[in-house]
Amino acid sequence: MPEPNVMQALLVLEVPGRKPLGSAMALTVATNGWKVISTSSVEQAIRTIETTPELRVFVCNDPNLQTFKAARSRNDITTVLVTDLPMQEYSKALELNDVQLIDHIIANLDSEWTSADIAITLQKILRRDIFGIDKYLSPESKIQKHIVKGSADRDVLNKTVLEWADACGTGKNISRMAHGISEELLMNAIYDAPVAGGRTHYEDMERTSKRELLPDEWATLKFGIDSRLLAISIEDPFGAFLRDKWFSYLRKALRRNDSDNLIDTKKGGAGLGLFKMLYSSHGVVCNVDPGKKTEVIILINLSMPIRDFIHMPRSIHYFKT
Repeated sequence: MPEPNVMQALLVLEVPGRKPLGSAMALTVATNGWKVISTSSVEQAIRTIETTPELRVFVCNDPNLQTFKAARSRNDITTVLVTDLPMQEYSKALELNDVQLIDHIIANLDSEWTSADIAITLQKILRRDIFGIDKYLSPESKIQKHIVKGSADRDVLNKTVLEWADACGTGKNISRMAHGISEELLMNAIYDAPVAGGRTHYEDMERTSKRELLPDEWATLKFGIDSRLLAISIEDPFGAFLRDKWFSYLRKALRRNDSDNLIDTKKGGAGLGLFKMLYSSHGVVCNVDPGKKTEVIILINLSMPIRDFIHMPRSIHYFKT
């Protein structure tokens, strides 16, 4: 734990030859009250990690194995990779240790996306305030909220999301993606999350069966949009989505050229659903208060097309209270 009244520090390593991190203002604003140490030298970054006890966050634009190993050797540093590389490439550079070495991946897309994602991520880390799609949208954005009581709500809510996206002028492709994302989030909240959360009375029920959730099992679907971003989220009251499982699904999806062996056939699995949501988005976020709440957020950058699924970088976040 940090010593009282000691200013906490953030280390930023921007390696020449890699895509720049974007606006320095994002770092300055997000880390107000923190000491920001910037360098372009791997050697200097490692020395800083080894000699700066107040260091709490390391941000880098290069999947450099040495620096991330140095940061991970300390158990009090959160690591953030900002990259325009797909998972296959940065995972290879990190000798397939990306899940162990990196806490957050920020896709280095256009400068607005990258700067915003860096700022939001750092704010969530430093403030330990992790829940809500409002953090990803502009303050004036209107966010719709719907309670999910069971399988009877699925078709109604999916249609609501589709018509809402259409009315927002996103275009047919984005509207269909929003509909598909809503379907997968609802399926997980209704069928998978309760089982993962220990509600054993659902274990023998198929995903095709009707299901009415108990009041303390109800989920919440939210969606909103601004000039740059569409966000859809589901929140359940179980807090059972573990980090290892989250990254296990993501690696299966993003490091393969097909979906063979991707489906988790166990009760409480969500592999194929996450694959479909990844295919339709630029960023995925999982926020967990263990045993109390899980929130999964799917983000679509409205200014960029969703090109080749396998080779496009994506932001990947897992936050825990």
